[in-house]
Amino acid sequence: MAPANPVQKTSARTLRLPGHDDTLRLGRTLARALAAEAGARTLLLTGGLGAGKTTLVRGLVEALPGGDAAEVSSPSFNICNMYPTRPETAHYDLYRLEQAPGAALAVADDALLDLLETEGPRRALVIVEWAERLPADVLPPDRLELTWLPAKHGRLITAFARGEAARRVLDATAREVADLVTSETAPVTAAETATQAPAARNDQANT
Repeated sequence: MAPANPVQKTSARTLRLPGHDDTLRLGRTLARALAAEAGARTLLLTGGLGAGKTTLVRGLVEALPGGDAAEVSSPSFNICNMYPTRPETAHYDLYRLEQAPGAALAVADDALLDLLETEGPRRALVIVEWAERLPADVLPPDRLELTWLPAKHGRLITAFARGEAARRVLDATAREVADLVTSETAPVTAAETATQAPAARNDQANT
């Protein structure tokens, strides 16, 4: 008999992005992989101010069909921007929301929860910046989590894939940007760990 609460297996890669163009390139590569995989339509981004989250989203959105008509910017003040891509992209930024557990859900409209719960090939692509402010129990089982880590030079990202569809997206992306994949790890302090998504922290403890 299967356990009542089976441990969800994950796949992970660490990527070093030396410059701005590499962040855009990673976004474009993710776009192609996500567009080809209808089962993985949630991308959670965790990192400090100026880490490069919106730059990655810009590269991703502009590479999707219809993305040439999108004006990508951080939706810090209106919480969500919708872009006319195929699939449609919902870009959330939860920076302004309170950090207490559940507070993000109390402020964000129900549209975000509806998008996270929707399944199937017609589902919109959902990208959430400051995703650590969402409780884990509202997140779909298939998702990608990108966490920006402390780095002296450039940017260092750990990408976690949860679920088979997300694994395929991460594998396809890693093959296309193999020169950016690294075995490097960043020193983790209590303060730095606190900025990472809760689910990502759990995986680091179990791997």
